[in-house]
Amino acid sequence: MRQCIGFYICPVCFAVSEGAGMHHGRPMVHCEELPVGDERLKPIISKEGDLKGHAPRWFIEAVWRAAGMEVPE
Repeated sequence: MRQCIGFYICPVCFAVSEGAGMHHGRPMVHCEELPVGDERLKPIISKEGDLKGHAPRWFIEAVWRAAGMEVPE
C-alpha cells in the first residue's frame, strides 16, 4: 500500500524538495498528496466562471498559510 507523501516547493522559483527548508530567503511551502480529481488541483474560478489565476488552489492556499495569512473561502 502506498503511503501518503508530499513535497515542498519554493514559491519564487518552484524548486522542489522532499524536506522543509528555506529557498530565496523564504520557507518552502508544503504540498500534501491530493487524490486525482480533487478540486484543489484546479485553478481558482469565480462563480461567474472567470479564471482568477493559473496556479492550482493547493499552491495558493499553501503560500497564504506560509505567510501566516488566513486562507479565504
